Amino acid sequence: MSHPRQVVGWAAWFAVLGDPSRLMLLVLISRAGPISVSDLATASGLKATTVSHSLRLLRAHEMVRTERDGHTVLYRSAPHPVTDLLDRVVDAAGPDHEDAPR
Repeated sequence: MSHPRQVVGWAAWFAVLGDPSRLMLLVLISRAGPISVSDLATASGLKATTVSHSLRLLRAHEMVRTERDGHTVLYRSAPHPVTDLLDRVVDAAGPDHEDAPR
């Protein structure tokens, strides 16, 4: 069995992913590459403030990272066990899977 502290950390990761909006944003970022808050809001149908709040949490858990392009902040997937797992799940489901985000 893993160390209890490690299990608590994993539970925190899955709690972050338990919100459908955050999970959708993470999938969109993974698929789109560097993407801005406004483009994520458009692609997801979420308000920009909701996207920004979710991105802060994803960034705090080191699942996304940022880069600047002039005045625009772009988000991309960070190397992380959760993002690696998510990429494999999404790839396995395929774009036409009925439960796949659109």
